Amino acid sequence: MNISLDAVKSYCRIEGEEEDALLLSLVDAAKDYLEGAGVMEPEAEEPLYLLAVKALVLHYYDHRGLTESGAPGEIPGIRNAIVQLKLRATAARALEGLSWPTG
Repeated sequence: MNISLDAVKSYCRIEGEEEDALLLSLVDAAKDYLEGAGVMEPEAEEPLYLLAVKALVLHYYDHRGLTESGAPGEIPGIRNAIVQLKLRATAARALEGLSWPTG
């Protein structure tokens, strides 16, 4: 699934092109973080996944260069979004494994 740089910049309220390379690397880091949390990147557009990536990017951007304790999961709502995304993926896999009787 492609995440638009313009959408990320709009969410983060960043104008101009000076931070584009940084933002793209933060998008990759956010996707990696979600994958490590058990949330695979969806093939189709998933609004909750997009929100989680953008929120993580904003968190990483705002806290770059700082040394502090705490994980990105402590961003309000991110932990809940990750749990919801994991539950949806688990449910989809379970439904794929079901065989329905025909006629």
